[in-house]
Amino acid sequence: MRRIIIVFMVMMLAVVSCSTPKLVKVEDTPDPTATPVAVVPEATIEVDEPTEVLPEPTLEDVQPTSVPETESLDSIQFLWMEVFSSDDGTWNTGYWPDEAGVDEITDGEYRMTVFEDNYMLWSETFDMDTPNVSMEVEARLHAGSEENGQGFVCRYIDEDNFYFLYIGNDGWYSISKYVNNVYESLASDFVYGNEINPTTNLIRAECNGGKLALWSNDNLLAEVEDSSLPEGRIGLYARTWDEGDITIAFDNFVVYAVGLPPINQGGQFDDQFLSDKVLFWDDFESDYGTWLFGTYVESDLDISYGWLTYTMKKANWESWDVTREVDADDVRMEAYFSNDSEQTDNIQGFICRYQDDDNFYRISFGNDGYVRIGKRLNGEWIFFVDGYDTTDKIDPTFNWVEASCEGNTLKLWVYGELIAEATDPDYSFESGDVGFIIGTFDDPGVVVSIDDFVVTSLD
Repeated sequence: MRRIIIVFMVMMLAVVSCSTPKLVKVEDTPDPTATPVAVVPEATIEVDEPTEVLPEPTLEDVQPTSVPETESLDSIQFLWMEVFSSDDGTWNTGYWPDEAGVDEITDGEYRMTVFEDNYMLWSETFDMDTPNVSMEVEARLHAGSEENGQGFVCRYIDEDNFYFLYIGNDGWYSISKYVNNVYESLASDFVYGNEINPTTNLIRAECNGGKLALWSNDNLLAEVEDSSLPEGRIGLYARTWDEGDITIAFDNFVVYAVGLPPINQGGQFDDQFLSDKVLFWDDFESDYGTWLFGTYVESDLDISYGWLTYTMKKANWESWDVTREVDADDVRMEAYFSNDSEQTDNIQGFICRYQDDDNFYRISFGNDGYVRIGKRLNGEWIFFVDGYDTTDKIDPTFNWVEASCEGNTLKLWVYGELIAEATDPDYSFESGDVGFIIGTFDDPGVVVSIDDFVVTSLD
């Protein structure tokens, strides 16, 4: 991820895994004569951190990256992100037929190994509910020859009909297609500058209407028009040439919808206005000295593969941390929240107007749809909203979340839809710091990761 990513228009569409087995194909094509390092801080000694036992929830209902430079902000919407933190069954891992290759998720990467020479292959494919997508992935040559291919498939119908867009570590790139099992190269060539790195690259591709485009490290390599395949699924792609036994490692696979109308984000935020009023941001690519990383009695806090990760250890417990850099009144906060454990009975969200560990506002939710908005006043919890969301917008695994503290009103958005709001009649806190709160209920096995935290002023 880049140092700052503010995603303005966001909508989660269905991500449906294809149930068919992985496919391989020998590509009858002309011979072309042809990642980020995880930062894991040292653990500290085990000490207590600011925490509080959670009261049991009630059942009362409540009322509710790196934007690709391909379209205007109004027509780009976030769809999906995969960080490969664990093999949760989403991807089709294991050996391929005839042991032509193997896929595995390990060390926070999705590694595609091709044993055969002159072989092309692709991952499990996924339906984004729209054929018009922009895809981005960090790709690393883990082993084998620089004469390789790595990138994407799009508009995938079956093994005889799809587009594939890729680069090689030797400088080769290609936009090609199979239609009714007939191969055609739409654009292929070598680059001789720094556009393609011999080891690690940020690859981006767009399949938007009849437009197909390919970038490497923000350099446009090729753009073509072709309307042979109007729709289909997406996936990751790897291939060999004359030498087999190559392994490509993929990380931080992000998919955006392009060319769609803007989404109502609550109506209160003018994004162009807010972009000039950023108070704080963190992409968690490194330890910038903000957060209290370490191993504690109740939880661990660290950076893992570009995400801020809370690993909880104790049931009915909450942990929080703040920036120690912000003192603001009216703010908007946004971040990605990823549930990295199997159970959804958890708490995650933002705090604002933080005075000390006994006095602040909280705006939080659980992956099971539970919502809590309230304040901690003199060490006691007071909840204005305490019950289950009725919009069904909260995803069990991954959410893009906004929250605001404006005047004495607290609001929560998920994927652009207002989930809940509350008003503090006492207006207890006028300004203060911002940060995160993560909690457990009966099951202590909560692991929540956060990325691309942005705080903007509403003044």
